[in-house]
Amino acid sequence: MLAAHEPLHCAAANLVTAVLVALADREVEPRFVLQRDYRSWKRSQQEVFLGHEHELWQQPIEFSSSDWWSSLPEYQALRAVVENREMLSTRLDNLVGFPSSLVRRQLDAVVVQYLLTPVVEAMRAYRFDRDAFEAAYAGVEAGLLAEAVRLVEYVPLLGFDMSPSLAGASLPDGLTIRPMSDVELSEAVRVMGVPIGQFTNTNAFILSRFHQNALVLERDLPVHSGSDQHPDAAMPSPFDEVARRMLTTLRIVCGGSVTYGRPMRLQNQDDFDAHRYASATLTEVQHPAEDRPTLLVDWAKVEELHEVYALMSDPRILEMRFLQHALRRLVMAGSRGLPEDRLIDLCIAAESLFIHHSGLPQTRNKQDHLVAGAKTLLTADPELDTEERHIEQLIRNAYRRRNTEMHGAVAETEPLCLLDGSTTHELGALVGDLERLLRRSARLFLSRATAP
Repeated sequence: MLAAHEPLHCAAANLVTAVLVALADREVEPRFVLQRDYRSWKRSQQEVFLGHEHELWQQPIEFSSSDWWSSLPEYQALRAVVENREMLSTRLDNLVGFPSSLVRRQLDAVVVQYLLTPVVEAMRAYRFDRDAFEAAYAGVEAGLLAEAVRLVEYVPLLGFDMSPSLAGASLPDGLTIRPMSDVELSEAVRVMGVPIGQFTNTNAFILSRFHQNALVLERDLPVHSGSDQHPDAAMPSPFDEVARRMLTTLRIVCGGSVTYGRPMRLQNQDDFDAHRYASATLTEVQHPAEDRPTLLVDWAKVEELHEVYALMSDPRILEMRFLQHALRRLVMAGSRGLPEDRLIDLCIAAESLFIHHSGLPQTRNKQDHLVAGAKTLLTADPELDTEERHIEQLIRNAYRRRNTEMHGAVAETEPLCLLDGSTTHELGALVGDLERLLRRSARLFLSRATAP
């Protein structure tokens, strides 16, 4: 192999060879122990995760001594190569990372973790192997000379599932939705950012498939070294704002009760010397309704997510206070567990949409105005696919029941009318149809408010 930086390559190979010879003279063969990591979980089945177990090389005590390393001529030669190139000298024995996260990177630690350990674990002996060394060295040199790292910002989606074919589909502003990796999920568990279903024992837990995806933003950041504060460190991340907007978009387009876990950030684990643990924003974790997950099942919905998300950021939409209030209440309603609570929020959303902003006369009472506004907007709508009289019956039934719940009165026993013309005594069915009606109304308001 001809390395891009041949002096570094040659000095690293000489040092690894010398250390292996010294260790072989000291003990016949390396010792390995089985280690269980309770901060790292691995998927065993779709909803079952086990504690990570792996064999770990018991590194000699000499590795912790700076005097021992300094006594090796080959180590001194490697250090001289590093110090003679400015890029390498800033990337070793220094604080290194992206602007808001710097960790000290020691030369001897890099040699042990990324050069010696892979060779010893590959050979299970203190014997230099050229192929094992070259594979390890290639990653070290590329990592030391890399100009950027990849920051992964993600927030678990709770109460959400998607078709496997859509995983990683491109969304606006660089966002994607995909299953969390084992490392990402382990970190979310560590900070209680996802709701664990059950710990079956000390080494296993069950996590619903509806809590295993995340909204992800990955972006490149320049590698920064040294103790001086980097100006980019104080720059706010765009993730919080785009994630908030995407949650509303998911609710409008797909319905359901999807909520967010705790926002997380960590370096892409495929980067060289990536930090293993994530930082988290310790926000409140609001559990979704388990019986109403949000489902993303086809590419048509992905395209609609693009459209609605773009509309949500239009300045004309942001200035419409009535619409912003209605959308906020629509999102709140989706998270409620009790249909009575959802009904109250949905009726508030309906009032925001229809009472003052439908272009109708203001002389009607609230219920009549809601009916008139909804009929004007939704009659003959191909997606809702219902009759005008069914819209009116649904809204009148919903508003009367809302008044009953607000005032603590006894609910009527008459059947409730649904959008397809059928009747029910189940409040949840009525609320579900009302939410569908309002999601469609919000979608139409967004489109018409931004039409040329």
